[in-house]
Amino acid sequence: MKTNFALTRPTLLWIAAFLALMVWTQPEVAVLVGFSVLLAYALLPAVAMLERVSLGRDRHLPRGVAAAGVMLALMSIVALCLALAAPRLAAEAARLASVAPGTLKRLIDGVDGYTAARGLGFWLAPALENARVDAPRLLQDLAGMTAGWAGQLFGGMGKLLGLALVPVLAFYLLAESGAVQTSALRFVPPQMRPEITRLGAAVDRALRSYVRGQAVVCLAMGAGVGIVLALMQYPVGLLLGLLAGIAEVIPYLGFLVAAVTIALAGLTLDPLHALFGVAAYVALNWVIGTFVTPRVMERYLKMHPFVVTVSVLAGAHWLGPAGALLALPGAAVLQALIEGLSNPEEDVREQAG
Repeated sequence: MKTNFALTRPTLLWIAAFLALMVWTQPEVAVLVGFSVLLAYALLPAVAMLERVSLGRDRHLPRGVAAAGVMLALMSIVALCLALAAPRLAAEAARLASVAPGTLKRLIDGVDGYTAARGLGFWLAPALENARVDAPRLLQDLAGMTAGWAGQLFGGMGKLLGLALVPVLAFYLLAESGAVQTSALRFVPPQMRPEITRLGAAVDRALRSYVRGQAVVCLAMGAGVGIVLALMQYPVGLLLGLLAGIAEVIPYLGFLVAAVTIALAGLTLDPLHALFGVAAYVALNWVIGTFVTPRVMERYLKMHPFVVTVSVLAGAHWLGPAGALLALPGAAVLQALIEGLSNPEEDVREQAG
């Protein structure tokens, strides 16, 4: 017996409410699945390209082998980057810890001399003296705060296990997407499966568009920041460019993390390098955010900056940094679902086209 769209819509809303409840009660599982889905979509072009490799006589590389090759290559690159970057980052952190007190003292003395030369010492001298006295305690508090953030981000066996499971789940999605879809549809009544499949196709298009647009923005930001900092002879300039590119995935919060990291790296040389480095990053971020990101996201995602901002704020409030990362693709998925429910005929025509 065929079921029309009007009859299936209430059931779909109940399913959506049930999924929202599951996400609300199991946020860590939702974050784990969200990261896995985004990783799978990010690696999908590479898997498709490798899958087209010819083995002769109309034979091609199996999808599972292609997915395994791409995942192993990714893990090898990550391991190599960590092996090369970890000692350098540790050395820079140790150097920063050793020069930070002296650098902060010189900065305070410079401000003191500048204000005294312009007759402002009477107003600012007490505040600068307090800063000079409290500088060691402020540095200790900053170190403790950084360690606390790192502990919250990576602490606990559960979180570490979850991070380790992300590439495993992404591999399943890449290698056996059809089997995963078939297994998931078994939890849905048979008469609902065509409608769920249609909505799944809309979600698939939304996520592909998000990944493409975000990749263009991240590449532009990472290349620009890396080249500029390298020309400024910044320590680990190219690595900081890579960080700035990755930070673009997390709106607003990523900008803050990248700016603070660039400032700390510049302070290992002198305050002037830190100032110019942050200024260059802010300028590049403004240029890309003004001229690149809107056009890219308008083309790929069709989402207004107001919606982006509200989505990121809601995601960050709900799930913290992970929620800020998943907010934009989540909003894209929600937008695709609502459009699919509201305009089924248009969605069918889009699939046919």
